[in-house]
Amino acid sequence: MDDETDFDVIIIGAGFAGAATAFQLLKEGIEGDRILVVDRGEPIGSKNLTGGILWGRELDDFEEFLGNWEMDCPGIERCINHKKVGFLSNEDALFVEGRFASWDGTGGTDEPSQRSSWSVLRAKADAWMAEKMEEAGIFVMGGMKIDQLHIDGLDHSSYDARDLTDPAEDSGTGSAQKWKVDNLPKELVDKIRNGTIAGIVQDGDIMTSKAVVIAEGSNSVITRAYHFDSMLHAQSKDDMLLGVKEVIHLGKERIDERFNCFAGDDERPPSGMAMELALSLYRDMSHEAWEKYPNTKGLYPRCGGFFYTNRDTVSCGIIVQLKSLPEGLHTYDLYQAFKSQPAIAALIEGGEAIEYGGHLCPEYGLHRMPHRFTRDGAVVVGDAAGLVFANGMQIQGMNNALHSGKLAGKAIAACITNGDLSAKALDATYTKSLKASYIFRDLKRFEPATKFLNNPANFTWVPELVGKTANRVFREIGEEKVTAEKVLRQVRKEMRAENKANKKGMGLFGMLKLALMGRKL
Repeated sequence: MDDETDFDVIIIGAGFAGAATAFQLLKEGIEGDRILVVDRGEPIGSKNLTGGILWGRELDDFEEFLGNWEMDCPGIERCINHKKVGFLSNEDALFVEGRFASWDGTGGTDEPSQRSSWSVLRAKADAWMAEKMEEAGIFVMGGMKIDQLHIDGLDHSSYDARDLTDPAEDSGTGSAQKWKVDNLPKELVDKIRNGTIAGIVQDGDIMTSKAVVIAEGSNSVITRAYHFDSMLHAQSKDDMLLGVKEVIHLGKERIDERFNCFAGDDERPPSGMAMELALSLYRDMSHEAWEKYPNTKGLYPRCGGFFYTNRDTVSCGIIVQLKSLPEGLHTYDLYQAFKSQPAIAALIEGGEAIEYGGHLCPEYGLHRMPHRFTRDGAVVVGDAAGLVFANGMQIQGMNNALHSGKLAGKAIAACITNGDLSAKALDATYTKSLKASYIFRDLKRFEPATKFLNNPANFTWVPELVGKTANRVFREIGEEKVTAEKVLRQVRKEMRAENKANKKGMGLFGMLKLALMGRKL
């Protein structure tokens, strides 16, 4: 293998997608000293406030580098065997709960016995993965913010990186939006947008490579700057989510006791619980915001909650669609209302908040992915490629990032061997395999669920209707018992009478239509 370039592959981003690409390249025969992984965090992971649930056993494919990762990796916190889905209003909470012995992976169950989901704190996990990459001989460099890609035959000093993402002074709005790059010479712009990517530029210095992998996560500046996606498309609030999360220290013993978790031993990690929640907490807050900012009247925050146990902390937070947030309402206030709901307050009682942060993430679906996954000399993987799946019961991103990284590693290694790293060759390997993968099958199969999940009813009257109905069905206060169907009808009637906004949405036809959409979850 020739050494005409500084590296065979440069990977921008040391998260799960970037690490998976690097490990797969090693498996395909690319030497470690020919792979460079750069990340803006110093140390690696320090810029990552996020976490979540890792689904599937994608990391098993890297056992030769990671060993017994589920026992040894800091940040792989608890094996999830306890799942909840909840409906929360200001006063009521109804949970649908499942505990699954097969998820323990200890055998003796009718369902396949396998541990397949873990709570993860990414700052610690990413740092450990970086150490493992270095042990395998890969160059890993933290504290490097990459603003420019090296384009073959183009002097990178002929334009400024901000030219690619800053609005032009003569810019219009909406579809008339213009960027500084639009005012550069046409030949230069064409090179930037379609030339062969041959490395990266950092502080004016060029590092060359045969291939570049963009794995810098959601809201990737490089992806839109170098026209894998258009600026207008990439910056749209449509299908963009903002997560707000607190990590709250409770202590391992308290978590084991409060959530009835297995403590863990030498052969099995501690168990844990994860839940997703439909919220109807923000009607009064929205009405107050409308009075001050009537231009957003009618908007309710499309906001869901999440909660999961880590080893000695819990992660508690909300996720809101940006375009649904009324002016004057702040995500911090939404989170405080969620945290104060009695059912959630009981779960975090006695805890101490040790981390608070926000994180943008895509909920793209097939219609909001970048326009292309490859260019001559480059590919996009993970969150940067919009590979996030959400259907209301599950949110999956980390496993998709790992899988796309594997596919990218295989494709790039094959293209290096064949001496062809053109977009056409990368499309025939990486893009083709990506579109044939379970990631795209899931996104395609469950795309109709998006209409259900975006229906305002799920963020206003549905959780309230479910909670009030369950309250009356289960309670015993000396009243005559009636059927659940009759209770549901009575609660619906009362809610329609109390709130004009409910009257239309809770019509029988509207409720049937919502139920039919929900079957796609």
